[in-house]
Amino acid sequence: MPRPRTDRAGLVEYFRGVWDELKKVVWPGREELLRMTGIVVATVVLFALLIGGADYILSLGVRQLYTTSGSTTTTTSNSNLVPQTTTSPTQSPTQAPATSAASPQASSHATPLP
Repeated sequence: MPRPRTDRAGLVEYFRGVWDELKKVVWPGREELLRMTGIVVATVVLFALLIGGADYILSLGVRQLYTTSGSTTTTTSNSNLVPQTTTSPTQSPTQAPATSAASPQASSHATPLP
């Protein structure tokens, strides 16, 4: 496999070949350049409008889908959010439940006040 040339002569020869190829290019005139630029800009604007419009219509459909499916779900009442206290089998329903060990009043290390 031939090794790529890294000497200065090879680099100069490369750019000479690039320059020769660029001389063969037929560059557009001013009028043709402006016409082609106008076509490109019009195409970009047209596709931007098409994609933007499709995005807007699809977002309306998705929003409608979520709002209609959200209204058919059952709502929970606030009573489900409040913790329920349960009574033990030895405790009557009228008795208050014992305080939890996490509260300061139920601490076994509390000293009585004089």
